[in-house]
Parts: sequence; structure tokens; C-alpha cells
Amino acid sequence: MKDKAVLFAVIWILGLASVQGAKDWPVIGQGINLYDVFKAAGFDSVRFFVKQGVDPLHYREAIDGAINRGLPVVITGFTGRVHGKESFVQYWRNFAKLYQMYPKELVFEIMNEPQMAGHPNEPEYDVELMGWLGDAIVAIRETNPTRVIAVGGPSHNHADMLVKYVTPEYLNYRLPDGTGFEEDENIWGIFHCYNPQGWSHSQNMKSLIEVNPDWKGEISEKLDLGHQWAQTHGKKVLLSEWGTRLHNPREDMLEVLGFMKKEAAKRDIDWMYYCGVFNNAWTFALYNSEWGFEKTADLVEVLTGEAPKLMTLPTNQINNSAFMMDTEHWYSNGHVTLGTADGQGVDGSTALRCMVMFVWPQEPMIYQETKPEWRFYSLGFYLLQLRQGNTYSISFYAKTTNKTTLRVQLEEVVDDYLAVSFLPGEFVLWRSEPVEIDSDLKKYELTYVHETESVANARFSIIFSDRHSEVILDDIKLVGARP
Repeated sequence: MKDKAVLFAVIWILGLASVQGAKDWPVIGQGINLYDVFKAAGFDSVRFFVKQGVDPLHYREAIDGAINRGLPVVITGFTGRVHGKESFVQYWRNFAKLYQMYPKELVFEIMNEPQMAGHPNEPEYDVELMGWLGDAIVAIRETNPTRVIAVGGPSHNHADMLVKYVTPEYLNYRLPDGTGFEEDENIWGIFHCYNPQGWSHSQNMKSLIEVNPDWKGEISEKLDLGHQWAQTHGKKVLLSEWGTRLHNPREDMLEVLGFMKKEAAKRDIDWMYYCGVFNNAWTFALYNSEWGFEKTADLVEVLTGEAPKLMTLPTNQINNSAFMMDTEHWYSNGHVTLGTADGQGVDGSTALRCMVMFVWPQEPMIYQETKPEWRFYSLGFYLLQLRQGNTYSISFYAKTTNKTTLRVQLEEVVDDYLAVSFLPGEFVLWRSEPVEIDSDLKKYELTYVHETESVANARFSIIFSDRHSEVILDDIKLVGARP
């Protein structure tokens, strides 16, 4: 059935050739955010975020991993540690310089959903934003004269923003040779389509008909806009995000996926589904660390035309395990102050600094679990899960100013018990022996076998022993292997 995926790409090439002649472009075909098991599931390409401000070298392993598997990779800039236009442009200049010798299968998508990056969706800011994107293109072209650069419009990359703003009027940069948007055949347009959004982004299960009886017309209108832009400018357009929360009715999801795939093909639009892997609580993600594709194989088959060949591969459940997102997803019971330590982690990366204050009346701990107040929370989707029969490898890097010990603990969250209690009790599944930590950054490894019933919502904790101590942690992993 892989022939169907190949055919999809061939149809795209032939269709576009009738407009402007064949180009030596990477074939995106039908893709998904992030990779590995997805090639075996029939996807043709991958897309993932790079956090602007993080050393571009950090992403080399992920980029190489995709390209070495024969998967074209679209990297897209996401909100990060760049401050202002000059910093943004310089980041792309540095990124482009590092990857200038990479093959055409590496595509730069300059900015993901500008409104999420802090750019207000107002006319004067929309014009300003296009200046940011234009200057970034000029910086990239210094070292990558033929690299495919994908550009969307303001707001959340909606199709109408593409049509209005990704034009010679607003994307009016000029390269040293005097050429610009119109002459550059390696500028692609991108747009996102989550229509009807009242269904795809609903907090609770909703039917398509309930949200919009004419949902097919709504989707077709957005796809027509993307196709219109490509025809107008003689350029390639890419639907770089579309999808739905997985708690919606299954029959609706299957129908939308099939309809979108068919209609995109009619308009010569390649697409990248959102998303493959993010975290277990992310209701858009097709892949779960413990269940793989086992619960979404029917959706994958509609997207790729074939059933996944690999159902599960080990993936880390811990979120923000390398602290690239500062302390997000990590919590303290109040006896530990959390912060980051630049240059203190693995290979000089950012690490987590834990300042332990008290050891009474509760043990000082940091932890990770699903928080119902999380703005993306959906009932039934949880960050950490334990599958019966799985063996879990737990590892982390740690050091302290002198010497101390710590323990790792796994607990089950039951009826919000752990939301109010931090004392060991009947829901503790496992607690490690004390691990001795000294002043050198070292890797520590533990093993836990989950022999009881599967746990849908778990907590991962690190418990400290000594007050007034400072502990540095990095690269924390909880990875299950099927027996």
C-alpha cells in the first residue's frame, strides 16, 4: 500500500508542472510532525519545531535522523529566546550558515503561527511582521541561495492571511542582486487549516454536524484559498498543519481525514498532519509512548493508505526533560525552589537547579504529573502512564555542591489524591533505594517493572534528603520497553 503514498507525491509533481514547469524541490508528499516510527507507518516527511534562541547545533541529531531515513524535514521556528527583530534575523542567519551544505530535503519554515510568538493580529503589526520575515529570508539567502523557505501570513497562518500578506506588496525584501519574492522560485507558501475550529479545537467531544452542517464547504473554501495563492504566484503551497483533538467522535474524525486528504490532492496541495508525537496528554498526538499506534491505527491508515508496520517503540515520557523550556511541566511541593542553571547540564546545556529548603513536615520533592488546570487539559489524556508488563528505564544526570542522596518515586493519581497529599501512601507504586550524588555531573540509571494493572495517570517524583542543599538535574528520562 506504500504505492499510494508515492502516487500522492507524483500527482503533486505532475499537477504543479502544468502551472510552472518541474522544479528540483523536495517532495513533501504527506507528512507528520516528528518521526521515527512514522516512516514505517507510511508518512513521507516530518516537521518539527526549533526553539529560536537555542543553539542550532542542538537540532542536528533530529534533522540528521529524518534525512538519513529518507524523510524530507521541515523545521519551523517557534517562540523562544530571541528578543526583537535583529535577534530573530540573526538566529536564522546562524541556523542557515550551519546547515548550508545540507540537501534540499531540509526546508526552513520561518515562523509558526506569529500570534503565538507574540505578534498581535492587527494591521500595523501584520505589516511589521512581514518585514521580519523578509529580512530573515535575506539573511538565509546569504548562505543558502536555493534552500526552500516556507512562509505563512500573520495570526495563526490561516489561508486568508497567506493570500493577503504573502505577496510582493508585503513581502517586499530585495536580495543584493535586486531580486525578491516574485523571482525566487524556492519560496513556498504555507497555511494551517483546523476547520471547523469549533470542532477540531473543542474542549469537549462535539459532532461535526453540531458545529457546522456544511463543514465540507468550510474546509473546501480554505483549501481553495491555498490553491488560489499557488496559482496566482506560480509557487508551491504547503498545508503545514491540520488535524483534530482525538476525543471527538471517531466516525467524524475518519470522515474528515479522508475528505481532507482527497480534497488536498485535487488541488495539488501537500500536507503535514498535526501531530505525531508531543506528549501523552496532547489530544492531537497520534502516537502514545505506551500504546504507540495501537489506539490510532485506523486514523493512520486513512492518512497514509496503510496500517502502521511498527506499533510501539520506546520514547521518553518525561516532558521538558532537558529544560529547554525552563521549568515548564515541573512542580515542587513547596520545600524546593526551582530554577535553571545555564551551562551546568550535559555538554554545557541548561539544567534544572533545585534549592532544597526544608525536610519537615513533608519530604522535599519535585514532580511531574497531569495538572487539571493545565490550559490544554482534556479528560482521559494524561502525561505519564504505566503499562502492565512494561519494564521502565529511569535515568538522569545529577550533581550537588557537596554530597547528598535522592530517591525516585512513581505514584498513581487517583481522584486527585496526589493533588493535595505528598506523603507516601497507598497509591505509591515504587520508591527507589537512595541514590548517592556528589559534585561531579554523572548519569544515574534505575529500573522499574510495572507488574500490576496499567495506570492511566501517574506521577514521577524526585525526593531529596538534605535541607539547605543545591542539586543540579538534567536529561531526565522514563522510558518503557515492552516485554
